[in-house]
Amino acid sequence: MLTVIRSLIDREAALVLPAAEITPRADLYGLGLTSFAAVRLLLAVERAFQVELPREMLKRETARSIESIVVALQASQPAPLLAQEWREAA
Repeated sequence: MLTVIRSLIDREAALVLPAAEITPRADLYGLGLTSFAAVRLLLAVERAFQVELPREMLKRETARSIESIVVALQASQPAPLLAQEWREAA
């Protein structure tokens, strides 16, 4: 999961650091994420994971960090999406 999210961040967000160097709780807005890029990122997340994020998750805070994106994905799934790599990174 983290690998896919990091790939999407690299593709959609154009931050000052490569996503591989960003910790799960790092503030993506502080690293250069714009509102427009956040929308593109969340749409790409929905496509990549074949989910529709709940309406209440479509806000600035959802795209704030890798961790907040994972939380949004968990909220959109009936079963938790936590992968071993996420547990190790957290």
